[in-house]
Amino acid sequence: MPATRREFLFSAAGAAVSAAAAERKPGSFGLAYTSFVIRMLRGRDVLRQGGNSAGLPAETLLELCRTFGASGCQMELGQLGAGEPALIEKVRGQAERLGLFVELSVPARTLEDEAAFARAVEVSRALGVRLWRVALLSGRRYEDFKRPDDWRAFDTRWRTALPRAADRLAKAGLVAGIENHKDYTAPELAELLRLVGSPHLGACVDFGNNVSLLEDPLVTAETLAPFAVTTHLKDMAVRRHERGFELSEVPLGEGFLPLARMVDVLRRAKPDVHFCLEMITRDPLKVPYLDDVYWVTHGRRDPERVAAFEQRILSQAWTAPLPRIAGLGPDAMLAAEDENVRKCAAYAKGTLGL
Repeated sequence: MPATRREFLFSAAGAAVSAAAAERKPGSFGLAYTSFVIRMLRGRDVLRQGGNSAGLPAETLLELCRTFGASGCQMELGQLGAGEPALIEKVRGQAERLGLFVELSVPARTLEDEAAFARAVEVSRALGVRLWRVALLSGRRYEDFKRPDDWRAFDTRWRTALPRAADRLAKAGLVAGIENHKDYTAPELAELLRLVGSPHLGACVDFGNNVSLLEDPLVTAETLAPFAVTTHLKDMAVRRHERGFELSEVPLGEGFLPLARMVDVLRRAKPDVHFCLEMITRDPLKVPYLDDVYWVTHGRRDPERVAAFEQRILSQAWTAPLPRIAGLGPDAMLAAEDENVRKCAAYAKGTLGL
């Protein structure tokens, strides 16, 4: 498909989302449900434990949007319980009264399983949602795949499934954003989306995840901006350790990401894209890029990539310990989460103008 044709298709996808956005309260700052993992899991890693979003009901998430001054949210399907019509109607009414936009995060299997897809479509229509966020991998590439064949099987699976999913999304009038979720590098995900070539399948651009794949965050944003349909806004900090580095979400403005430039890149590509905060309050993640096993799915260790990352990113590493919640009591964990989200909301609106 010629590049101009692809650009037109993805612009059409943006226009579809923009039409819905124009009917909502002005403002592009939202809250992803994963900003509240303490409430959901009392400090466990929601991304590794398979999630328990039912611990944070949809109505509570919408109220948190009001509390923290957000204009909308990225809600997980499980927050709607069994999807009873009366509950969905109530949640939709609450969102409309508060003037909030709602995006829906759905499990990856939704894109493959016809029955699961149909059910998610039914819920989306009842809720008035037109945009999904999907993570194809719940874990991390450098931890989950021990052999090159394992990664190739994952890649083949989605190269086969996504074109069919795009057709279903088109018929349903929905747009899905595939998150760069510590699986595909930004060039790999961009290539996959070009291959599918559908205005109904784009990217949920996570600001920080691909730091774990030794990417420059600004380059990640620039690479995925043409495909952006939604985002995960966050800031990151790194600290060296003996096997590589530790990686943490930190309040906006306290990390090393060039947030204003990234926001500008995405806004220029997609003016109506939402910026959904994902401020996960947890212990740092370890990224063992100095170990051979880290490179299994990449074919070989890449000295130039390592050198560039160390010069551009690790040169900004913290010398002090990164924030941790291990050892805190439940009340202290919850207080830390609230303070992190409060700081982020103030920065997003006051400094980034979202």
